[in-house]
Amino acid sequence: MDIIQIIKTPVGSSIFRAYARIAHGLTFRVAIPADMDSLYRFRFEVYTDEGYVNPDDYPDKLFSDQFDPFSISVITLKNNRIIGCGRATRWSNLGLPVFQFFSIKLPTEIDHQSMVEMGRFMVDRAYRGKARLATLGMSLQLRTYLRSDHSIKWLIAFMSNKVRDAFSEIVPFKILDEYPPEQKHLQARTVRQGYWDKGVIHPVIAEPSQLL
Repeated sequence: MDIIQIIKTPVGSSIFRAYARIAHGLTFRVAIPADMDSLYRFRFEVYTDEGYVNPDDYPDKLFSDQFDPFSISVITLKNNRIIGCGRATRWSNLGLPVFQFFSIKLPTEIDHQSMVEMGRFMVDRAYRGKARLATLGMSLQLRTYLRSDHSIKWLIAFMSNKVRDAFSEIVPFKILDEYPPEQKHLQARTVRQGYWDKGVIHPVIAEPSQLL
């Protein structure tokens, strides 16, 4: 049986967590306030390594944004050090990050308040061999959060086709229709120029029940 099918059950998810901890020293949890400086520093290190940000723009070596106060973050730890992270962002007066970068043809039946954006998923380059385990563990944490709030009806994100294919076994995102990007969208993309240079990226959507 595939590991995805196994961890869909309560017993299977417990076995998966035990295996990740015992065999690989990995643990997963929702980040707490005391984690945030380490989390922002981890993001900075990964994004700098990937060429997504200019380190000179972040003299404090912390990468965060205005959406973090409206988000929960999940982390993967090894030896009490963050080696992976992701986040889920609720709709606020700021909207969602995806709308900064795209002019989306959102279906009319979708209420903005019912959407949560998944993003900021990353794994330390030194542990990319454990990326699937880390992503599965963090997705389990997000699944618990999403299922605890029945007002959440939609998951939204933006990603390249390559990443969407890699995520398909975890959540089968579908590409949303778009209008041509406006100047404000193109300007917003310059914050992480290297990210946008790595392929064609689209906004995508799925239902929370499809996660794992």
